[in-house]
Amino acid sequence: MKNNYLLLFLILTLNSFASLPVKSNLFIPEVSFDETIIEASESAGTITLSLSLSEAAATQTQVDISLLLTNATAGNDFTLTSSTITFPAGELSATFDVQIADNTVLNADFFIAATLSNPSGVTLGDAVATLYILDDEAHVVSSANELAMNYLTSFSGLTGAEIVAHDPISQKLFVSNSGDDAVGIIDFSNPENPTLVASIPMAAYGIEVTSVAVKEGYVAAAVKGADQANGKVVFMNSDGTILYDVEVGVLPDMITFTPDGTKILVANEGEPNTDYTVDPEGSISIIDLTPLASFMPPVVIHLNFNAFDSQMASLKAAGVRIYGPGATVSQDLEPEYIAVSADSQMAWVSLQENNAYAIVDLSTPEVTAIVPFGYKDHSLAQNAFDSSNRLDFVFMSTWKTLGMYQPDGIATFNIDGTNYLITANEGDSRDYDAYSEEERIKDIDLDPVAFPNAEFLQEDENLGRLNITTATGDTDGDGDFDQLYSYGARSFSIFNLDTQTMVYDSGDWLERIVKEDPIYGQIFNATNDENAFKNRSDDKGPEPEAVIVKEINEELYAFVGMERIGGIAVFKISDPANPTFETYQNSRDNTVDATSDLGDLAPEGIIYISPDDNDTGKGLIVVANEVSATISVYTLDNNLSIDELKMAKNDTALKIYPNPSNQEQVFFDKPANFKLYDISGKQIMQAENAAYINTTSLKSGIYIVKNDNGASTKLVVR
Repeated sequence: MKNNYLLLFLILTLNSFASLPVKSNLFIPEVSFDETIIEASESAGTITLSLSLSEAAATQTQVDISLLLTNATAGNDFTLTSSTITFPAGELSATFDVQIADNTVLNADFFIAATLSNPSGVTLGDAVATLYILDDEAHVVSSANELAMNYLTSFSGLTGAEIVAHDPISQKLFVSNSGDDAVGIIDFSNPENPTLVASIPMAAYGIEVTSVAVKEGYVAAAVKGADQANGKVVFMNSDGTILYDVEVGVLPDMITFTPDGTKILVANEGEPNTDYTVDPEGSISIIDLTPLASFMPPVVIHLNFNAFDSQMASLKAAGVRIYGPGATVSQDLEPEYIAVSADSQMAWVSLQENNAYAIVDLSTPEVTAIVPFGYKDHSLAQNAFDSSNRLDFVFMSTWKTLGMYQPDGIATFNIDGTNYLITANEGDSRDYDAYSEEERIKDIDLDPVAFPNAEFLQEDENLGRLNITTATGDTDGDGDFDQLYSYGARSFSIFNLDTQTMVYDSGDWLERIVKEDPIYGQIFNATNDENAFKNRSDDKGPEPEAVIVKEINEELYAFVGMERIGGIAVFKISDPANPTFETYQNSRDNTVDATSDLGDLAPEGIIYISPDDNDTGKGLIVVANEVSATISVYTLDNNLSIDELKMAKNDTALKIYPNPSNQEQVFFDKPANFKLYDISGKQIMQAENAAYINTTSLKSGIYIVKNDNGASTKLVVR
């Protein structure tokens, strides 16, 4: 009996041991790359990868190393041949070399992912090592700064500053102050020391001032209505006295006078509410100002997109993004910004979320077409970008993604009879409580055929954190993504409006300009409220927000404001297909932490003031900065006035002084036969061999003085 009990005890004991978990790798070492992220220049030549075993093996062990994925050309840019790595018995480490070709060709940075496989006598630990190779030749051409652009000063004293406008007659700035729902009026007679003179409340007309424009002493402010109600445009004089108001569409987001001053155009964005239960139609309001000459109120014409509601399928097929839940075309299109032709006959309206623009015939008036902007191919070397905020170095590389241009600010210019459109390709998404299209690449399912190495791409250091849209990209409707579309293009583009084709895109210039800047490269792709290196790389990078084009010294220049890192990048675009880099200027402080005063942050609106329209005798660039609620001022020290241009061309110059003037007499530099015209072209005075112009009978305003040699100049009377 005792033997039976002993036998039972032994059986139970053995069963207990058998039920214990067995460590399968108890006697099997693990092999791993010592470093999984390796940064190197292409001039490195040889890069040695080190491998380690977790513990020495009693016998020889092996593992294969091979190429997993790259966006470069194997055998040309680098050499990594498959090989078997052998660890002799008792050895803990081994190495493997990758050869990098140091060429003289300008390329994007590239990655090489090496992987471990087919272990023999070992298990796999960190089995992928990525080499991030930085190209030596990828540099921006040095800035010319022919305009001699320099920071002058900044003004603070508002709670909001988004759009700024200048009146040369009163020498005042008018600023949309959304923080106080007001229009700020700033004395700009001394640009070195702007001072706030008034704040005109707009609460009686709506809940937020979104834009402001000035023409010949008239000020117009766009005001948003509450709860998706229609907005207002409020008119005032330069002293801030409100004259009248008119009703426009839902969420007037941008306002501009036509160059001839006969109309005001308003882009009514018509965004939905956060629950997406109300989605108003986007629209364009045209305010006809000609009745004012007969002391009649202005007439408002509302243009909608109802005529395109039946064209949803064809618009989508062409590339216009129409995707709001249950939205018609009219509801989905969201006008953002307006550019007007020099002859005031045509307008082009950016539809940012829709990645398209509308063409408006102002003579009819009607919306005649909706044109998609297309997509930017980031697999091309010239379109490289920095995709991750998790790498601690800038990696300007190519990826299998498409960028949606989605411009915010746009501007138009004309060369030899051809109209062009320049766009600041910021990017924007719909992100509401009831509907959001934003998602990170690491959180979506990638199609295994289109992305056979999805796990690598979805790492945070690569594409994993990049924000993309989920509204586009599942081309076969099977629930995973066959194509990736990111927001914005991190660039500015130029389109020929006659042919509706792109003639130029700045590619990766904007990011490279900041990267190589000796000051702001230290906070590359920082956001607009803290100095954190690369914390917007996984989103839209520098976010070009605003753009203007001005003719200066008989050349065309584009001034591009970048919302996140801040500052203004300037390009000469007289040859639209071949712009040249002029300068990058920024008045942000990069030396302090997030809780301190960072200076001027988030350029939203930019204007140019010519040397003839201010008292400095220099051209000025004035910027409204949204986050810091400041106005920054830059001088263009080499910007010639009209008279200086004529003298430079050996023309018979007409010089008068003082100009602007509040005196009774304005003198010529030498006696002249002259005629004086008002701004409408009506002649109001003439004299022969005159030493001066008697201005006592002239009202405040702008006049044109011409002599009998054909020279002319502008006279500003205050």
